[in-house]
Amino acid sequence: MSLVYHHVTIAPHDVEQARGLCENLRERGVTFDTGYGPDGMDWELDESLEGHMTSQHILLELEDLGVDYTVTLTPAKKEGE
Repeated sequence: MSLVYHHVTIAPHDVEQARGLCENLRERGVTFDTGYGPDGMDWELDESLEGHMTSQHILLELEDLGVDYTVTLTPAKKEGE
């Protein structure tokens, strides 16, 4: 089984809504790395993802809120790479 990481970029006009969801997820015990770039807010759904939800569950919550985002999929590196 190969792992794939999700780099999520949230459009600037939806950053506040995404920040609210991020806080809600943290309250539910789900955490991951976040940051900001020139294209909006970045969520790194990779090895930093902790809690009871998968990347797909988190993306579905963004969808349910109507948040405008893009996803870049990156294969996880194998040990020694």
